[in-house]
Amino acid sequence: MTSKCDQINITTLGNFDVIKGDQSLLSMHPGSKKIWELFKFMLTYRGRSFTPESLVDALWPTEDYSDPRGALRRQMHRLRQLLHESGVEHQCGTLIVFRNGYYQWNTDSVTYVDCELFEKAIEKADSFKRSDPVKALLHYREAVSLYKGEYLPDCSEHQWVFSVRNLYRRLFLKAILALGELTSSQEDYQAFLPICEKAIQLDYYEEDFHLLYMDTLMYVGEKKTALQHYEQVTGFLYHEMGVKPSNAMKSMYKRILSTQEVHNSLDSLHAELEKNTTSETAFFCEPTIFRSIYELEWRRSERDGYQTVIGLLTITNLDINESLNKNMLKDFGSHLIRSLRKGDVVTKWNNTQFLVLLPGLTEDLMNQVVSRILTSYNRINETFPAAIKFEIRQVLPPQNIISDNSSSKLPAIPKHSSDA
Repeated sequence: MTSKCDQINITTLGNFDVIKGDQSLLSMHPGSKKIWELFKFMLTYRGRSFTPESLVDALWPTEDYSDPRGALRRQMHRLRQLLHESGVEHQCGTLIVFRNGYYQWNTDSVTYVDCELFEKAIEKADSFKRSDPVKALLHYREAVSLYKGEYLPDCSEHQWVFSVRNLYRRLFLKAILALGELTSSQEDYQAFLPICEKAIQLDYYEEDFHLLYMDTLMYVGEKKTALQHYEQVTGFLYHEMGVKPSNAMKSMYKRILSTQEVHNSLDSLHAELEKNTTSETAFFCEPTIFRSIYELEWRRSERDGYQTVIGLLTITNLDINESLNKNMLKDFGSHLIRSLRKGDVVTKWNNTQFLVLLPGLTEDLMNQVVSRILTSYNRINETFPAAIKFEIRQVLPPQNIISDNSSSKLPAIPKHSSDA
């Protein structure tokens, strides 16, 4: 029987390592990149067999080997030597065997692989889901505890890992959703909160995790926390990726708002409204809110002759590099918000454009303001200056006030344009 100190543990979820007892083989042999890639590939496809040529093609497609069979044989020899010298194969048996011209993972070897244990825990949970929900709950929790992140995260440049990585990600999502369902039936919401928090930490872009988390917060009475989380996550996704709230997120928002406490006096409501009004920069919002503010300013301008100017700023020199584009948009957006007044409004209209609404300004003043902002931005960012085309117009010029509201319509934008 294998003692725990001699046990061979292979971790793949969240990080990769091969651990014998308390020793990390990866730490002992950090420079052996190709042989570890070979090990990971054989582990990933441990139910299949490969010729030397197919292994080379799958692992190193850009390498031009005159003798791929010989190249693979050398790497395999180095890997086996490492495993033998470290005592791994002495403890658990030969991990990779060569039979009838094919290499394959020895499924009879005694190893503990976290992704296998993860799959087995979910299989057990699924089998108990209807007959014994308590046991199912325990096995789903076991599976969630084993999932510490994406499969082989250090192999993101290799295409062969993607399908398997997505498989484990889907299984993790399935386990979380099943836990949410079982938690709801047993009303053990408090215990489910840290599981939701872990899921969000591991996969922030999975909307279902946020919906489950807010739903659970509502059940335990943390309605303000649910609202704060909604604002935080929708703000982040919009700022970072330009992603607007989905219908499911909007429905959750309405549900959260419907449960907000009833205020007994205007004083208490006023105090609640003032909590988040301390920012000294321009107001940044998503396009739907910008439209509402625009219509409000248009109505006020129509009624009182109050001047408001709207501007469309388009970045025209975005690089083909997506990450550079994202950074430039983020930097320019932040600079724009900091440079405008507290009462001004900004939105990111799409992946290349920002809209700004400046109450109390004329078109000439707007021109001066935008020119100043662009000059200061390019002075700070000399390496990657922004080429901006901006177009401006008054929301409703006083001389064109329309008195008949029934025939009024919002003016199209923009009218006046300049390049900077």
